[in-house]
Amino acid sequence: MSLSPGSFETAKAIVDVSYKVIGEKKVIRLKNEILAPGKPFANHALQVTSEVVRHTDGKGGYVLSIGIRALKPIEMVHFEATYMADLNDQRMMANGFQSWSQAREFTKHDKIPAIRSSIAWYTQLNLQGDYDIFEHTGEKGLIHSSSYTHFRDVNNVLSFFGSVSENLGYTYFKGDFKNNTLGIYKDVLGKHIESNQEVIFVKVFMAQGLDAEAAIWDTYAQFYPDKRAIRGNDNPSRHVNGWTSWYNYYGDVSEKIINENVEALQKHKYPINIFQIDDGFQTAIGDWLSINEKFPSGMKSVADKIKGAGFKAGLWLAPYAVAFTSRIVTEHPEWLIIDPETKKPVVAGPNWGGFYALDMYNPGAREYLKHVFEVVLQDWGYDMLKLDFCFAAAMIPRMGKSRGEIMWDAMELIREFVGPDKLILGCGVPLAAAFRKVDYCRIGSDVAPWWEDSKLKLLHVRERVSTANSLVSTLTRWTMSDRMFGNDPDVMILRDSNNKLTPDERYTLCVLNNILGSLVFSSDNVSLYGNDEHLLYAATFPKVVPKVHSVLEFRPNCFMVKFTVKDPQGKFRRYTTYTNLTDEDQTIYLPESSDDTHLLFATDNDMHMSKADKKEFIFFHPSSATPLKLHETKTFLHIPEPKSEEELLFLGSFSHIVPGVELEQFKKEGGEVKVDFRDVNTRKHKVYASLGTYLHQHRSFVPPVFKVNGVQADYEWIPVGGQGEGRPKSEVLAFIIEKA
Repeated sequence: MSLSPGSFETAKAIVDVSYKVIGEKKVIRLKNEILAPGKPFANHALQVTSEVVRHTDGKGGYVLSIGIRALKPIEMVHFEATYMADLNDQRMMANGFQSWSQAREFTKHDKIPAIRSSIAWYTQLNLQGDYDIFEHTGEKGLIHSSSYTHFRDVNNVLSFFGSVSENLGYTYFKGDFKNNTLGIYKDVLGKHIESNQEVIFVKVFMAQGLDAEAAIWDTYAQFYPDKRAIRGNDNPSRHVNGWTSWYNYYGDVSEKIINENVEALQKHKYPINIFQIDDGFQTAIGDWLSINEKFPSGMKSVADKIKGAGFKAGLWLAPYAVAFTSRIVTEHPEWLIIDPETKKPVVAGPNWGGFYALDMYNPGAREYLKHVFEVVLQDWGYDMLKLDFCFAAAMIPRMGKSRGEIMWDAMELIREFVGPDKLILGCGVPLAAAFRKVDYCRIGSDVAPWWEDSKLKLLHVRERVSTANSLVSTLTRWTMSDRMFGNDPDVMILRDSNNKLTPDERYTLCVLNNILGSLVFSSDNVSLYGNDEHLLYAATFPKVVPKVHSVLEFRPNCFMVKFTVKDPQGKFRRYTTYTNLTDEDQTIYLPESSDDTHLLFATDNDMHMSKADKKEFIFFHPSSATPLKLHETKTFLHIPEPKSEEELLFLGSFSHIVPGVELEQFKKEGGEVKVDFRDVNTRKHKVYASLGTYLHQHRSFVPPVFKVNGVQADYEWIPVGGQGEGRPKSEVLAFIIEKA
């Protein structure tokens, strides 16, 4: 069977179901049952049905549903449906369990191993993922994906499968490349179904199309109600710059440090939107209203300081985490989730010396959490909450609910307590439970002031703190941004001190986070920046608001990002970014010529350094080959051929990581060129522009009159790199517009 959604209209599935009749201990297992749409199977305790219907948006999608009707009260143990599917020459997207769990595409030659048992026992890092929920076989060609997946063939035809029933349990898609099967596994453990009650455990949106990833996600998002404070998908106000304390000061943050950084951002005129205080203000995890001695003026005073500088104030909490050392543990042990077998509190992770999980169904715990949010948001006046370690709410199934059902309830409760107007940044959360409930969400592991943690990589920790690990998820989960929430790809670390990242690695982190993220944080103290650090950070303002069209891994760990940005006149400029995450230099091949691609302008790390490499080409012919160093990123502006000798064209600029975003105005009016720049970009500006023909094989051409704001502009002849499409050696006649 093909992966075409229409194929499932008549497809048969092999179903395995396990359950217990409530009141009995015996687990009943039904294996290898045949299930086809409209042809249920049943026994004395349950009936399983399926159907496949066309989605009503008229774009070719389908919805697959599988339901279980209980004929007696039952408790679910296991459910899986497997379909034959031709997976030859396909790449499968494996979405990790939660924010920090790596997401990427895999082939039939790849595998997803579990954390080694000895390491899991020693570190308890297994608790941060789904290693105890879903079996990681480590077998080559057996790939699994949480909540959604897609298959991509060699022609870039995408076959998408996305769960829309995560409120009933975690869904896993299993691609078995050896046996050519697609499995749908539902984590139903512990779910109670009453007699004569039917539960549609599996509900999957399916769609297929050529270069259709963005369009498919536009439809997929519509299955989730929009409860965000920043509503709508195409909302430019969602794209913001920010500062957070964690990735420079970690738990050593203090009121003095906060004040210093607020003042430094003001002094250097960096107009960030959100200033967020991370972990380190409280006396213990869970005791959120007990403030330590490092914040002597209290958290309201600190929020007032932040907002007085013109920034929104954000604060970090881990609402469902309770440290072993918390007062809650001794004063309210009934607020903790208790393991029904051991009768002890459930350990949710190793952080802070270990922590338990708060029971949100306990009335006292629930009222406490509500009170915390009211104090922080209303009394203290914070505008955004970063809510972390959310997975702790759903470590075990209980109360007749599956783990995924509990996680869904936990995120619904957060949105209810925060209210409709304050911002939520989710983190450490299974992502589907956060879809369109939170305004921003982390979509990768923590970055670090180093590239990779080779030890944890070898130990198969998918949630490891690592810049390289984080970037792969950023490049894979780009489709969520704006549709489900604003992607938070984590911070960019640009500082020279306490940073092992090379200049190219810092630039790669900076560019990819800004293009593929909506919320872009830094943690650097800008008062300690040198000239080059200021140049690069200033080049990120204003925050670029891109429309990403595709992200393709065209070679292992080499990615190409295609996007557009609206110019001041409302037209879209086209860009392609290449990034090399491999550990060796690569050769890339630039986009071919088209209606909007007659020439390409390159911007890279050199352009944002005081001692740039003047030998590097900045203009390239289409289809040309050019080198890309290890961990290097370059962005190319597509320049069209002029339609007339009077047409004004933007050829490139030097003061933003995405050339042209810094322009407030760029147009021809009354025979003159009008150019203005955005106030938030404080860089010295240099823009290349042309009137009519700009590409020449000799210099006999007489430059036209080119007046900018009433003054004749100077020009340069600039050589073009590459020999793509057999083009002869050429130069660009570029007029120069400069402003200090």
